[in-house]
Amino acid sequence: MSSNRKGVIDIDTVKGCTLGMKARPNGGCYGHCYANKTAELYGFDFPTSVSRQIDEREKQVIERQLMAHPATWFRIGNMGDPCHDWELTVEACEWLGKLKTPVVVTKHWIKATDDHMSRMSAAGVVLNTSVSALDTPAELHVRLREWRRATDFGMRSLLRVVSCKFGDTEEGRRMAAIQDSIFETAGELVIDNPLRIPASDPRVIAGDIVIERHKNLGGGAWVSIENHSTYIGTCEQCPDQCGVLGAFERQQAMKTLLPCETVECVYVEQVLGSEYQNAIAKLAIEDKVAYRAARKNMQIHSAIVLLVDGAFTGFFTFQVNHEAGEFCLLQSAMVPGLENKAQYQMMVDAIVQRNTFGYPMFLTCSTKHKLERPSVFEGCGFWTYLELSGYCYMVHGTEPQARLKRLAHATMTNAWTTTRADWLKMKREWNAKINEAGKAAGVANATYATRDGCWQGSNGMSNVVLTERVIEGDGVKEVRGKSFNGNASVLDPVACETILRFFMPSGGRRVYNPFGGGVQFGFVTASYGLEYVASEIRKNQCDANNAICSQLSSATWVQSDSSQYTPEGKFDLCFTCPPYYQVEEYLDYDGKPPAGELNSLPTYGEFRDMLFAGYQRAIDALDDNRFFVVMTGDSRDKHGGYYGCEAEHELFFRDRGLHIYNKIVYLECEFTRLAHAKVTLNYRKFPKREQKILVFFKGDPKKIKLLFPPVGRL
Repeated sequence: MSSNRKGVIDIDTVKGCTLGMKARPNGGCYGHCYANKTAELYGFDFPTSVSRQIDEREKQVIERQLMAHPATWFRIGNMGDPCHDWELTVEACEWLGKLKTPVVVTKHWIKATDDHMSRMSAAGVVLNTSVSALDTPAELHVRLREWRRATDFGMRSLLRVVSCKFGDTEEGRRMAAIQDSIFETAGELVIDNPLRIPASDPRVIAGDIVIERHKNLGGGAWVSIENHSTYIGTCEQCPDQCGVLGAFERQQAMKTLLPCETVECVYVEQVLGSEYQNAIAKLAIEDKVAYRAARKNMQIHSAIVLLVDGAFTGFFTFQVNHEAGEFCLLQSAMVPGLENKAQYQMMVDAIVQRNTFGYPMFLTCSTKHKLERPSVFEGCGFWTYLELSGYCYMVHGTEPQARLKRLAHATMTNAWTTTRADWLKMKREWNAKINEAGKAAGVANATYATRDGCWQGSNGMSNVVLTERVIEGDGVKEVRGKSFNGNASVLDPVACETILRFFMPSGGRRVYNPFGGGVQFGFVTASYGLEYVASEIRKNQCDANNAICSQLSSATWVQSDSSQYTPEGKFDLCFTCPPYYQVEEYLDYDGKPPAGELNSLPTYGEFRDMLFAGYQRAIDALDDNRFFVVMTGDSRDKHGGYYGCEAEHELFFRDRGLHIYNKIVYLECEFTRLAHAKVTLNYRKFPKREQKILVFFKGDPKKIKLLFPPVGRL
């Protein structure tokens, strides 16, 4: 038992926080747990939770000290989370709750039993559930669920929000939206607790969190304050009193204003054929946004039906997809004139509770809908992984669990537009990882390693247009380094990831690339923990790629002539992106193309024959019922006509028994192509801004759905 300098009397049943420190080993919650810092100062092991059993001999002393303190309440949960011993915590509340009001502060790392909840309610406990936008989606979901659950047991239940002023960065805006949804969800039942955070924190340096000094914290400590009307000072003057006064009185006042209604959330296993089928269809049509719920093919799914005083008031349909391992929230609506945010939230909670499988949960909602809004679901632990055309695509789960859907939305048709914002964002993320790996391995400019050739040659239009010119003395000097695409064409890592995810079978492990080239596909493959083997004729390229991927261990480039090299074993996917004929130079350490390098062959016919010889060996190494993907394009001969390389690819693979399965158009930035057009259109030549991704299948296409992982609902 202790009384701090702010005037709070603390009776901690547990010292330390094992699960909190396990989840956040670097400093505790949010990186700056005040209790952890205090524990370090006094030399006790905060990562180990220790129950502080009640000593019968000390009971009277504790009771006298508690009664002598001027506060009408005491707090449990200052130097440790009481959830680590709920039974002891409840016993303390039952004992001392007869004298003053117990306030229990917890993050619910361990769930309280129904018995514990009932007993705390009977003891008059005011439960403070500590939450923050800095929590993970899973943590936030659990804490908001327990906050509501305590209310269901008749307890005084508030959210103790560790708030921040978030900066105008991408991450800052994302976190601010989550924080807004928490405050909106809590309404009046909230205690605003600004985060103390030093100026040296990386999130502050990055501008994600904005801080200021505050004299009432002592020593001019740094704090992040979103709402400057928030009370910061001693507890005697605080209007909230941890919920014992103001907040609970507001809660009781709100309850008296609500009509006495019986609200039920009824689970319907399948809408089709149920007693609610017609009511759901009619409301879906009236609602317009939820109109798809009227379709028979959507009514095969489940629903939560909202009944208020026995009358049908709303619905929310959902699908449990065991094949894809996902839980999808579908359409929802409430009867016009009866819309109620609290009741809508009850439907959402009822659906979330049906996910007993541990599946990631997905939904798509409008940013403009009155009820089905992102903030409602953010309060339940969902987060937006993609915002597109006024809709938020949300997931309750991890980023990797939503990744395939994010890639699918970027490539929904056979025209892949690579200039869209989300595509470019993913591309920057991959390139940053590649460059970081290259830096660690001593490889400069890793994404373009060894690529000293340039698109259309050093005097190509991209160089001419983008070369910077400056005035120097009496003349004009050209400053190189402004050339398009780093002065070399390299693979797009997002295209690599998409191809890998869509064309690798379930349980597949091995990728072979007969014309290895740049590092991108191998880096992406190895990042997924899969094996990648590439044949590449240039030693400098092999050395650079192997160095960049040295920490990933499962990607290997073998220096060899692909037309002669036979890889060991069978592969689950073949991918390659061979050069266009005589568009770029591919040089080795000596500044010359190695013997047998495709692009240096004197005729297109020799180029094609050696290329296809490499393909044949790759086809032989490809297992049955697997995909062979070629990213390629055509180039022009000396007369200005195309060689016809793309068409010859299709004929070659078809003649070897593979199915021509997809013809994907990969669209690039058109800027330099527009500059080209000013010249080439006079010759009636339209500049090329696309490449082709040709997808071939070796085997029986009827087995694809069986052998490849489901994409799930989009």
